[in-house]
Amino acid sequence: MQDLNELDLKKKKYIIFDMDGTLIDSIGVWNLTDQKLIEQYGGIQLDLDAVQAERDEFLHSNQDSDIYLAYCDYLIKKYHLSIQDANNLLDIRWAKSGEILENEMDFKPNAPELIKKLKQLGFTLVLATMTTQVQLDIYSKKNQKMLSQMDITKAFDLITRKEDVKCKKPDPEIYNMIRQHFNAEPSECLIFEDSYTGVLASKNAGIEVVNIYDKYADLDRDKINAIADYRIDNYRQFINFLEHTYANPDEVRTENNKEERYI
Repeated sequence: MQDLNELDLKKKKYIIFDMDGTLIDSIGVWNLTDQKLIEQYGGIQLDLDAVQAERDEFLHSNQDSDIYLAYCDYLIKKYHLSIQDANNLLDIRWAKSGEILENEMDFKPNAPELIKKLKQLGFTLVLATMTTQVQLDIYSKKNQKMLSQMDITKAFDLITRKEDVKCKKPDPEIYNMIRQHFNAEPSECLIFEDSYTGVLASKNAGIEVVNIYDKYADLDRDKINAIADYRIDNYRQFINFLEHTYANPDEVRTENNKEERYI
């Protein structure tokens, strides 16, 4: 892993962000949601760390096109849930999490500030998430806490979602698609990711990656540290690096901002 000061940011044109665990503190919501599902419909109590470890293992080792539907089917079979239809369970899972996502979800500290500074500097900003459009609509239309800080749909020049790709991370499809969209070289791009699968997807795409610390990725910390190019504990660190790099106002990039849109 390199020191952040070794990053040649002035050679980058496209800054790409994952969402869950990277821009927003969301992983804990899914741990709590899945814990409640297993307890309510299976009568089994699991601690939150066990819930996360099991889900992570499933998501890492399965390549189903609709991974969360497959995960619900897995829960039904493993815990003999009283709900036997995976689609039904998936709908209930969305409903249980929706209220939390709308009322409690928030950006990671200083994330909106960093996005705004990067945009002012003229970088093309991309959101590359396996989040669904349903979740994005909650964050961008219903969550007033988040909207008061930044409108996701206006902050990013391009948004790619779960619906836009066939393969989930660590497959590099989402990042290769973004490069092809902009006709960009890997060396012109920089990715922010929190998880091992996200960092691995970045490396599989041949793109430098900054790992932003998230406590829910601690189980994979050694693996992340082994392959990430750079690491930051929080976004204030990168803002400080940014301000030092562009201390001279004449160095501000002059790239034309593009209209935000989905791929």
